[in-house]
Amino acid sequence: MTLLRPAAAMAALFCSALTAMGQQSITERFARFLTEPHGYVAYRTAGKINIDGIMDEPSWKNAPETELFMDISGEGFPTPQYATRAKMLWDDDFLYVSAVMEEPNVWANLTQRDTVIYYDPDFEIFIDPTGDAHNYYELEFNAANVIFDLCLEMPYRAPRRNFVQFQWDCPGLKSAVKVNGTLNNNKDTDKGWDIEVAIPRKTIAQEFDNVLQAGKYLRVGFSRVEWQTELDKSGRTFRKKDAAGKYLPEDNWTWPSTGMIAMHMPERWGYVYLSDVKAGKGSEKFAYPTYRPVEKLLWAMFYAQEEQMRQNGRYFDTVEDFHLTAEELALLPQGAHLKVEAITSKYLITVDSKNLKMTIDEDGQILRTEK
Repeated sequence: MTLLRPAAAMAALFCSALTAMGQQSITERFARFLTEPHGYVAYRTAGKINIDGIMDEPSWKNAPETELFMDISGEGFPTPQYATRAKMLWDDDFLYVSAVMEEPNVWANLTQRDTVIYYDPDFEIFIDPTGDAHNYYELEFNAANVIFDLCLEMPYRAPRRNFVQFQWDCPGLKSAVKVNGTLNNNKDTDKGWDIEVAIPRKTIAQEFDNVLQAGKYLRVGFSRVEWQTELDKSGRTFRKKDAAGKYLPEDNWTWPSTGMIAMHMPERWGYVYLSDVKAGKGSEKFAYPTYRPVEKLLWAMFYAQEEQMRQNGRYFDTVEDFHLTAEELALLPQGAHLKVEAITSKYLITVDSKNLKMTIDEDGQILRTEK
């Protein structure tokens, strides 16, 4: 265990140590995973939303679009072949999501709920209601509106076994798909497919907490899976196989990118701010939560701990082991203390300041207390 003295007093020491070692800082080393996640302002609905796959209500028309989806691995990777954008709204009872997807051949073969829907082209929604990177929800839909929904205790990367509730069906979930063309007909050219979803507040609330409140942030990720295809003897579309009979890898197009082919990185999902302004009645500029810099530093230290465990079979157990730079220490609030407590297979990193306490552990759970 090591208690860091005030950041200003230690900055010069760590910076000189880093220079002497001639190595990258942890924020440089893991820069691909530390880019700022996208932000989105979700406005309140200005009227009833009819879940029919047709987003013609004034609220939808006045809701902002997300950025175009990009390759899951981020910058430097191919631009998706087909465009995808999403929108969000909310009211006291539902979080609403819609997406418009370009696709010249809309197909879906799976018909049974809770099969692995991404074996078809699909649209996926990930929601972490409290932003702790644990206890989150995944909803998948194909173009036939067949659903795969589950909730997870933690990401699959965690060193201890994850508890995944595959049998969980989201109570009260509403969804509808509109195919702009014809489903499962490769003889014509489609425009694509649209999806509209209403996710009940009660199904994603935790510990009786109302997660849909103005001023709160949700962490939300979207993913679209696309496959190379081939036709069977009957002319039906399927995933394409190589000469050895193995399925070719899928494309993963996401909002935002995670930095690697892994969607189960809740810390990389977008920040969705719930505005009390009704859609079309005004606007708010997105701003990251005030704790974002501390969160960024803790995730950089988490990635460094994962690398250290892979390479050396144990975790860092002192703050000095991280060789934090002056710029990295500047992410801490003034007067904050940084502490590392570790044994061979477990650790806890704590930032404690006048107004904020945040921790992260080896499972990647980040907890926040605002004082």
